[in-house]
Amino acid sequence: MKFKQSYLLKIFYWLLSLSIIYFIVLPVCSVFIYGIASGSEAEFFKQILPRVWKHMKNSLQVAMAVTFISTSFGLLASITLWRIKFWGRRIMRILVLMPLISPPFVGSVAFIMLFGKRGLITHSFLGLEVSPFGYYGIVTMQSIGLATLAYLLISSAIKKTDVSHEEAARSLGASERDIFLSITLPLMIPEITVAAMLVFLASMSDFGTPIIIGGGFQTLASDLYIQITGLYNMKTASISGIFLFIPCFIAFFIQRYYSGKNMVYSHSISGEFIEYYRVKKAVKLLLILLSCVFVFFVFLQYAFIVIGAFTEHWGYNYSFTLRHLENILSKEAAPFVNSIKLAVPVALVSSILGVLLAYIIKSKSYPLSKQIDFFTTLPASVPGILLGIGYLVTFKYPLLGIGGFVLSELEPVILLGTGVIIYLICIYRYLYVGLKSGYALMEHVNPNLEIAAINLGASERRVFFDIIFPMLTPAFNVAFLKNFSSTMTTLGAIIFLLLPRNKVAVQQIFQVMTSSEIGAAAMMALMLSMLSLVFLGIFQLFINHEDISKYLRGCCQWVSSLGKLPKNTES
Repeated sequence: MKFKQSYLLKIFYWLLSLSIIYFIVLPVCSVFIYGIASGSEAEFFKQILPRVWKHMKNSLQVAMAVTFISTSFGLLASITLWRIKFWGRRIMRILVLMPLISPPFVGSVAFIMLFGKRGLITHSFLGLEVSPFGYYGIVTMQSIGLATLAYLLISSAIKKTDVSHEEAARSLGASERDIFLSITLPLMIPEITVAAMLVFLASMSDFGTPIIIGGGFQTLASDLYIQITGLYNMKTASISGIFLFIPCFIAFFIQRYYSGKNMVYSHSISGEFIEYYRVKKAVKLLLILLSCVFVFFVFLQYAFIVIGAFTEHWGYNYSFTLRHLENILSKEAAPFVNSIKLAVPVALVSSILGVLLAYIIKSKSYPLSKQIDFFTTLPASVPGILLGIGYLVTFKYPLLGIGGFVLSELEPVILLGTGVIIYLICIYRYLYVGLKSGYALMEHVNPNLEIAAINLGASERRVFFDIIFPMLTPAFNVAFLKNFSSTMTTLGAIIFLLLPRNKVAVQQIFQVMTSSEIGAAAMMALMLSMLSLVFLGIFQLFINHEDISKYLRGCCQWVSSLGKLPKNTES
């Protein structure tokens, strides 16, 4: 049942909807208009198209290989770490999540340190002068980093497994292989397809890894970056952005169509006792071994980032030093401060707006709600570097972009070159995270609660703040954690919009890495990861302060009870 809402809520919905169209749809459309309208047809077919198509094939080769490898390892690690009981799996669950708090290209630092021309393994141990750059290096580093993303998504399905179906199949004599293929795997199909789609999009839009270790093998995203920063060719960059958008958009819609047509539902959720107890010993050992290899490589690259951060000059002088840390604290601390100043407001605003929009779309009857839902989710299929180009070509015109189409003679009132544009692109890019978190939570909220409160005479404002808002808090918490970590490590969407005065830590790390200063890059990556951990830990303490207080009070009571010896009584 949907009921009449106040004008305040309607105004909020329409203002937010218009801003979504303005800051999401308009920049994407501007890239297409700019790319199609610029240049002659002969130049397009003779010069631009061959270059774009060459890098497009490279991007698809890398993305398809990375999608298969990362999704496979994510599925394997999810099953092993959640359904196979063995010693050390709790520690492995923590280690496997380490890539989430660092930029995707940071692993390339460890890769160069170990396998570069002056690498510890290739040069120091084996005496080889080999190059780690090229197709295989890109696939290796992207696969290790993005397998964590696939693990995170697929493990959410593992933890919600309904084991009653499996037990029923076992009682009827089905083998473990048949149970997995016919029951367990189909229940995870939605999460697996989402993981594969997001890994594909992340690989296609990653320009940092190919630039750092790609050598002569460059992808469409990295060539797009070179076109803008090196050749200053916005025309070719816009056309490259269009071609980059096409496979990403197709993958996005294939996933949505396939997951919607092949849904398998559980009647209950079993959060406990989901381990396999009848797995063959050889299969169990194989799963544990493969998962340990994957977790080992994740741990290895971050262990060597820590080591490299305190090494004088990697490949030449391995003595301990604090020089890199002192240089950052004395000269280059501003980008880290800017990262925090950007991530906290973006996470707060984007999470709140996304969750509130989810509540409005799910519980109210407003026009164009399906279209607004699609527009809000659009950045999930748009590579960040393409969205950044959209802001670059749109908001350099008067009237915040519109003047480029209708009022170009006016005095420029532009966003480009201001710090506001950085906040706007991040907020609207991650708005869909809060929206989807809110949708997931609203599926479990009984709409009769709101209706009953209104029927009993409660005002709409009181219903929202006393009933709805507290129930939406878990969705906000999830969105905040994701948006904060994403903003701290994002680069593609904002790299063309940053100025020296608002440089962020990720941009500083990328510039240092491209100049081959391994030690400084490793120290910056370490500091960025530690900063993210600290702030995420503070947020967790803040949202769980009541549970922590109860736990601490219980510990204090237990400690105090130890000092109270029982009195001796005579029988």
